[in-house]
Amino acid sequence: MPNFLLPHASPLNYAPMLDHNLSNPTHFLPLMEHQYSLLQPLISSTTTVTVPPAITHFPANGEVAGKPRTFSSNRAIAIRLLSIFFIAIISIWANFEASKGFEITIINEAPLDSLAGKRFALFYISDDKATRIVLKASKIVEDLLYPNARLPKKQIGHVTLRLSSRKMTEKVAVKSSSGEEQGFVIDINSLLMEEENANRAMESAVLRGVARVWLWDGHSKAPPELLAGIVEYISMVSGFGEMSYGSGAGACDLPECGSHSWWEDKDAKVVAKFLNYWEENDKGFIHRLNRGMKDGWDDRTVDDALGVGAQQPLCVACNFSSTARS
Repeated sequence: MPNFLLPHASPLNYAPMLDHNLSNPTHFLPLMEHQYSLLQPLISSTTTVTVPPAITHFPANGEVAGKPRTFSSNRAIAIRLLSIFFIAIISIWANFEASKGFEITIINEAPLDSLAGKRFALFYISDDKATRIVLKASKIVEDLLYPNARLPKKQIGHVTLRLSSRKMTEKVAVKSSSGEEQGFVIDINSLLMEEENANRAMESAVLRGVARVWLWDGHSKAPPELLAGIVEYISMVSGFGEMSYGSGAGACDLPECGSHSWWEDKDAKVVAKFLNYWEENDKGFIHRLNRGMKDGWDDRTVDDALGVGAQQPLCVACNFSSTARS
């Protein structure tokens, strides 16, 4: 049985708030950090039992010499059995978590006396809910982007989920972790903790962040608008969409369509709508597109994922096709 290491948390540390590169401390803020290693088991499979020294007993009247009195009870036996059962359950759970293959760190960077800081600590750190949300989101995204186990998968070593203390214009932001080749930081806007349905807002933001983590980006050369559109597509087909998609007339109409770089300056929802049209008409398009960004990027990467020629931009073909179907 493998070794297990129980999650640990420092109650309150004072750590520097880091800049975007996570390297230059600017000032100190109290933060709560919980780190979970999914590569290391949670508890030791080697259970050490300390045997108490033998008790020398002098027989009293009526006792037979050489037969010491034993001290045991049914209650003690039951407690030991329950402990063993509990350890076994934790071991099974830990093995399942370890199979996920990457480490998760949860950081509460918001002031501990603020509403956001209190809610995040109470509802998402105290019972490891934030970790479970990350794992659930990862499963959803992996199933969409890597449906075949034989497909090459992006290597993720460490994901840090951080409730940010800085003012953010977006709900979630993702960047590479400084000093970690396979590490990523997902910053969550603390204002989400003040929304009426904070839990759904949290799950939606984490899903978007995890989707961006799992996406290849053509060695940082893929267009941000296209990547944002893929993230939006994943979010919407996962139940966090704000609009429904179809495959009929108007399903992929794009304004100002006329070049192979049809995604430029387009809203993420518009790009997601277009991507959904082609996924509906050519199953596997999204994961082929992601795989196409593994080794690099050029303006033909999207067309190559569909296996189409270069006679006309995809958006023109889509508009014509959707109109013909009506």
